[in-house]
This record gives sequence, structure tokens and C-alpha cells, in this order.
Amino acid sequence: MKHLLKIILLLVPGWSFAQDLIFTPPGKHQVDSLRLALPHEHNDALKMFIYNRLGSYDTENNTAKALGYFKEELALARKLGQRLWEARALENLSYATFILGNYPESLKFANSGLEIAENDESEKDTWKVTTFAKDGDAHKARIYLLAGFYEKLGYLYSRTGNGSKCVSSYFEAIKIAKTVDDKVGLSFYNEDLGDYYLFTGKLDSALLFTNQALDYSEASGFRLYQGGLLANVGQIYFRKGNYIAAKKYYFESLKANKEQNNQNFLLRTYLSLAELYQSTGKIDSGIYYATLVLKDYKIQGNKSGINDAYTALFAAYKLQGRTDSAFLYLQRSQTLSDSLHVAEKAKLSQYLSIGFSDQLKVQELEKEKIQVQTRNRTYVMLAGIGIFVIIASILYRNNKQKQKANKILEKTLSDLRATQTQLIQREKMASLGELTAGIAHEIQNPLNFVNNFSEVSKELMDELREELEKGDAKEADVISQDVIQNLEKIAHHGKRADAIVKGMLQHSQAGSGAKEPTDINSLADNYMRLAYQGLLSKDKSFNAELVTHFDPALPKVNAIPQDIGRVLLNLFNNAFYAVNQKQKTAGIDYKPTVEVSTELAPPSGGRGLIIKVKDNGTGIPDAIKEKIMQPFFTTKPTGEGTGLGLSLSYDFVVKGHGGNIQVNSVEGEGSEFIIKLPILT
Repeated sequence: MKHLLKIILLLVPGWSFAQDLIFTPPGKHQVDSLRLALPHEHNDALKMFIYNRLGSYDTENNTAKALGYFKEELALARKLGQRLWEARALENLSYATFILGNYPESLKFANSGLEIAENDESEKDTWKVTTFAKDGDAHKARIYLLAGFYEKLGYLYSRTGNGSKCVSSYFEAIKIAKTVDDKVGLSFYNEDLGDYYLFTGKLDSALLFTNQALDYSEASGFRLYQGGLLANVGQIYFRKGNYIAAKKYYFESLKANKEQNNQNFLLRTYLSLAELYQSTGKIDSGIYYATLVLKDYKIQGNKSGINDAYTALFAAYKLQGRTDSAFLYLQRSQTLSDSLHVAEKAKLSQYLSIGFSDQLKVQELEKEKIQVQTRNRTYVMLAGIGIFVIIASILYRNNKQKQKANKILEKTLSDLRATQTQLIQREKMASLGELTAGIAHEIQNPLNFVNNFSEVSKELMDELREELEKGDAKEADVISQDVIQNLEKIAHHGKRADAIVKGMLQHSQAGSGAKEPTDINSLADNYMRLAYQGLLSKDKSFNAELVTHFDPALPKVNAIPQDIGRVLLNLFNNAFYAVNQKQKTAGIDYKPTVEVSTELAPPSGGRGLIIKVKDNGTGIPDAIKEKIMQPFFTTKPTGEGTGLGLSLSYDFVVKGHGGNIQVNSVEGEGSEFIIKLPILT
């Protein structure tokens, strides 16, 4: 038995060392042979290879078991000083722990492996380098692994709510893979982008990248995940309402998954079929597939999959009118969902406590520093007011020193007015800081589109050149139309980014105080979304529905855009704060909503326009309604508000524009601020 593995490797067809071997799981017959050889093999390098193969076989079907094999592979790689083998084991461990939901461990493995893959010293003295690159090029082998680690980081960014970094990680993986023409990797990373865009509802982008992944899968001959890709295409057509195309791709997916023995993707496709049959009225077929999936997921102990099956069965029985069965599965789903939510929240909390990068730590420290400075300024201001009161009392009681005291009082008042002026100016500029997070998130979306369509356009231009060289003018014309459409989309999203930047610059300028024709609808829409994104950057668990009712016939109004923008930003920030506070104590049926509307004032009310900002948050108690416009009055905790926001808003509207502002509010139900601005001719 001593040389059994060597004999197996020589006799079993297709078991030569080659680059795709490291990605392709062995068949059951080969796995049985390896398990037979393992107890009798004393060569550490060959044992390391066996553990890699056994783990690859179990990754998608028995992930917990695969994890044990990959840990053994890692230990032997470190013992032998095989850096690329160590990196590959770390990549496998990162993926396996990710599947199992252990994000902190997945992050640790990914970062450790990335450090190895970024170091060209890792290429030296690699045992059987043809395992990673069929031409024996150690540099290519390292680059394959480097791209793979960026993919794993993309997984973690996606699962922990950082969409922009998720997409940029996948594109970085594609960029790296293209340098060595890694078609297998390019299939993976395009599939990842397709998954992300499908999850976020961007169906055209999802279809584009999923089809590219299928093309690379065919070109490379690596088809393990082809069933998942076909299922994703089916899901895209399902969401587009094309049920015939969806069904066609689902059945192609089933066939591919069975051929590749990919149980994980097979069950996911069954669930998709259950959903399709429910949508087309074939409820019994939907129940059949959902029950089949539930049985297999229970055998695996996959709680997330079990919950998906419960949800599908609830929906099916509800459509059939079988309320008892529907209620049973709804109850089971809710119970399991609650436990999964608690577990997921704990994992995310642990993940975030590790810190994804030093940059995030620096940002948190800067944020804390700003908060401390704000609190200190507030304390200084309150201390100044306290001193003023004390001095006034002393002056009142000491009439004999009236002349001297008056001089002291005048100086104190002058200092306080100067302090108040400085605080007001700082409050104006502080609103720019509130916008920063929203601007960063908002501008990332058009920039991502510009990058994506630019990449696609480059590939189309290459295809156009090939068709022109062939003399196929018809195909070249079709491709040129695609390029023109891409360029139009690039221009559209570029203009969107340009508008966001110009709006930010306009907000940051002190302004000359001169009024100019202003589009109130556009101003309100931009500041509402930026305020929302700003709050999301602080609290990723927050969500709210944004509702807009803009009068399309609204004329431009002569106004100072910077001042009206600050008024709107302050009202939106207060509205989001109110619904966020209420969400913390309200029940699950509460739906946070912030609404903005514009309209022309009725003829009887004088020529003007009306802006309304409404929320269903905590509301304002009657006892303090008359105080909210007073300077330095705030209902927020110390350090979260200066009390100047509504006071400044009142000054900008009433004194600066000759308008008025009023508030309607019911405590516990919500608030509505109504601004009326005159239309000057």
C-alpha cells in the first residue's frame, strides 16, 4: 500500500497535474481510491495533495467535513514550507467558513492568504507547480491565487452590506485574472458580479455578466458551476416576467447540476422551480419541489435552506387556500428566521468588531473626535450663557457699581454675539459634513456604471474591429449600435456624477446672498436622498421609505440655493432622526416613511409655492412646539444636536426670503413642516 496513491495517479484517466485540477473536484470513484490510500501514505507532500482533493469533493456537499480536510492540508503545507499550497489551503478555508457563515474566520483566512499571494517570493520552490498552472509557470500560479482572494473579499463585502467595495473587489479579481488569461477564474468572477447585480435588482447588468461567465466556462471546459449560472439566467427571466424562458433555463440547470454532482446548486434550482410553478398556477408542482428541497436540507442540517423551503411551502399552501398548512409553515419559518437573524447579527457584529481595514478604524476615530469637539463647543457656549446670567444678576443687585458693571456687561454681550455668530457659521458648514457620507455613496453608483460600461465598450470595440477585418458590415453595424448605447449610458451616468459634485460644491460655498432662479423640485429630491444616505452610513440597519410628490408645473423661484438647501437638509435630517428613534421601539408592523411634496399656493393665499416635509416618526410634544424655532433649543441628547438647525432654517425662510414656515405635529404619530416661498417676478 505504500505507493498506492502514486499508482492511482498514474492509472486513473485525467489525473495528470494541471491548472484546472485544483478547481475541479474529483469523482466519487477517485475519492474512494484516495480515502483508501490515505491511511497508508507516509509522504507528507502526497498527503497534502490527498487532503486538498478530498476537501474539494466535499466543499459544496458537506462543507463542515471539507473544512477538516483543508485544515490538514494547511498544516502540512506550513510544515513543508510550501507557500503556494499554503495560500490555496487558506483560500479553500476562507470559502468554506464563508459558506458556514463564520465571517470573522473567513476574513482571517483571506487576509493571511492575500499576504502570501502578494509576495512574489512565494513562487520559489513550489512542489508540483503544475497543480496550479498546467505550463508549470509559478508566477501564473500565484496570480491565479491572488485573484481568488479578491473574490473572497468581495463575498465578505457583499454579505456585510458594502456593495461598492464588493463590486470593486470582483472587478479587481477580473483585472488580475486577465493578465494571465485565467478563463476559469474569469468565469467565477463574472458569475460573482452577475449574482450581485441579480441580488440588487439590476437585471440587465446581471444578464450581461452571467452570460460572460457562461462563455468563459465553455471556453475553459470547467463546468462545475454551470448549473448555477443557468439557474441565475432563469431567475433573471423570471423577474422580467418571461416564464417560458425561465423554465427552459431552470431545466437546463437541473441537468447540468446532476451531471456535475453539484447538490447545493441543484437544491437552489428546485426552489426556483417551486417559485415558478406557484406563479403560473401549478401549485401542486410547486409543493412537490419545495417538499423535496426541505427533505434534503434537513438531512444536511442547512437551516437557511430549510427556512427557504418553509417560506416556499407557506406561499404554496396559502395560494391553495389551505390555511392550516400555510399557518404551520409560516410559524416554522418565523421561528427559524428569528433564530437565524440573531445568529447572523452576532456573526456580523463579531466580523465588524475585527475591523476590515485600518482605514475604517481611522474614520471611526475621526468621527469620534468631531463628536467630542462638537460637545465641547456646546459646553463652552452653555458656560458662556451661564456666565452672562450670573453677571446680569450681580449687576441687578449691585446698583452702586452700575456704570462699571455696564461696561463689563457690554463686553460680555459683544463676546457672546461673536461666539453666536461663529456657532451659526459652523452650523452652516457642519451640514457639509453631514452630506459627505451620502455624497460618497450616491456618487459611487454612477461611477460604477461608467466603469462597467466602459469595460464592456472596450470589448465590443475589439469585436467590432474583428468584424470589420472579416468584412461583415452587418454584424459590425449591430455591434456599433451596442457601443453607441453604452456610450449614451456612460454620458448619462457621468452627467449624474457631475450634477452631484456641482451640488456639493454649491452647498459648500458661502454664497453672495444673491437670489437666482432655482428648481425647488430638483433641490428637494437631491437633498432628501443625500440626507438618507448620510444616515445609512452611520447606521446600516436603518431603512425608510422615501416618498416624493413634486408638482411638474412648478416654476423656478428666485432664491438663494445654498440657504434653501440647508433648510431642506436640516428638515430631512430631523425627519430621518425621528423615524429612526421610533423604529427602535415600535413593533414589526411599523414602516418608517419620510415624504416631501411641492405645490403652487392656492390663489387666495397669494402668489407662491409650498414645500412640505412629512414623517411618521416620534412627533413633537405640544409643550415644546413653540420653542423649537428658538436658538439653542434641542430635544436631542447632548452631543447630537446644537439647537441651531431650525432657528437658522426659520431665519433663511422668513428673513432671507420673505416666506414663512410652520409645523403640524402629533406626539407619537409624526410631524409635518410646511414652507411657503413667494414667487417673485
